[in-house]
Amino acid sequence: MSSSASSARTFTVADFDFHLPPELIAQHPAPERSASRLLDGTGPAPVDRIFRDLPTLL
Repeated sequence: MSSSASSARTFTVADFDFHLPPELIAQHPAPERSASRLLDGTGPAPVDRIFRDLPTLL
């Protein structure tokens, strides 16, 4: 088994079942759409980014 295969994580529906307080949910879009927030979970710790960073993450 390769090291990348052994470090791959398998997700289940339960991984996405968590409490999200209403005050943390955007009620209106950002005035500048490309300034919308984006959570980057590709590294060991999540990083707050903005949507316009997405092309460099792909």
